Amino acid sequence: MSNEKYDVLLEGVAEGRDAVQVKSAFAQLFKLDVDKVERIFQAKQVVLKAGVDLDTAVKYIARLASIGVIVSKREAKAASTIPVATQPPAMIFTSAGRKNEGVHRTPFKFTGKGFEYFKIWIVNILLNIVTLGIYSAWAKVRNKQYFYGNTLLDGVSFEYTASPLKILKGRIIAVVFYIAYSVAVKLSPVVAAIMGLSLFLLIPWVVVNSLRFNARHSSYRNINFRFAGSIGGAVKAFIGWPLLGLLSLGLLLPFSWKKQTSYITSNHLYGGSPFTFDVSVKAYYKLLLILIGGVLLFGGTVVIYFKMASGLIIGKPSPTIMIPAAIAYVAFYLSVGAYYMVSKTNIHYNNTQLAPHRFESNWKTGSYAMLLLTNTLGILLTLGLFIPFAKVRTAAYKAAHTTLVVTGDLAGFVAVEQEMSGSLGEGVHDIFDIDIGL
Repeated sequence: MSNEKYDVLLEGVAEGRDAVQVKSAFAQLFKLDVDKVERIFQAKQVVLKAGVDLDTAVKYIARLASIGVIVSKREAKAASTIPVATQPPAMIFTSAGRKNEGVHRTPFKFTGKGFEYFKIWIVNILLNIVTLGIYSAWAKVRNKQYFYGNTLLDGVSFEYTASPLKILKGRIIAVVFYIAYSVAVKLSPVVAAIMGLSLFLLIPWVVVNSLRFNARHSSYRNINFRFAGSIGGAVKAFIGWPLLGLLSLGLLLPFSWKKQTSYITSNHLYGGSPFTFDVSVKAYYKLLLILIGGVLLFGGTVVIYFKMASGLIIGKPSPTIMIPAAIAYVAFYLSVGAYYMVSKTNIHYNNTQLAPHRFESNWKTGSYAMLLLTNTLGILLTLGLFIPFAKVRTAAYKAAHTTLVVTGDLAGFVAVEQEMSGSLGEGVHDIFDIDIGL
């Protein structure tokens, strides 16, 4: 283990955060009065903690970032330059489990079985039919609990703790709104247009509350995830940037992809530690250019094929000339669809970090396309009965190709979050529960 020591430096308030709220949280965290906090933030080169090891310095940075304070580290100097009168009390970090072991890979693992989940799935469908859809809220919870409970990291599974009644309440309100909109379409186009516009404007609110609801009811080692995104941020990510992408004829679409991924990821926290996402938009432009190239190549090939086929056929064209074109379309759909999903996933996870730990994703277009092909054939040949098996196979693939690259001690990191999580409670006032993909 390295003997290098570091000073933890206060840089200021993070961009976009309310300075008053950040300073208030800082004061509560360090148990300081307002005047002293103001002096600390106005001073230059404030050392919050001197001579700590790398693991402790990283924990300071992650913890303070969660309340909106920018903190950096530097190699420790012989003596701290911070005046004793303004130096805040030490934050206590404890460690549990094994000692810092440097950087090591901790892969995800999915242990679910197809037939095991099939029994849950078929019961859910039957009960939904019998209860006219009322059981759908309980079905959703059972499905999520199965997949969370069978997804393991470092030998420990995730948990989903949402109440079906809260989900049911949201769905009832959604159904009532849908019925009202359907009636309005027939009675008054003006009212229908107003309701449609209202629904469009509510999208950011729905997104934020959905992400907040699902994060709050997802946990790992008894520590809940959190979502701290604002409705204003959702408006920019899910309305503003997509509109710009549309108005620019797709030229700004990569910025839309990046902004949406960044908004969702960077506003999630595990306990008090925020996830971060940082990548150049060039990665998304590369994805877009390859997709465009694939579409042009496929379209050109089909045009050339039909011209050649029509020139060779004398008399009435044969339907058999459509068979190669249909096969080519399926191959194109699978390859381009797989490439899109694989590329976006790899960009996302390979540029996501949680405090000192980072994620690593190695999805492959070929293997994922084969997964899509076999799942699709299985569902078609069994008239849908293969759906639960397809979901299990997909979950297993995702877990097998995703890894958490741990820096230091994962058990110690979790222990710190457990100590801090007691002061991070948030109110529960959700109405809608609508799945938004992460």
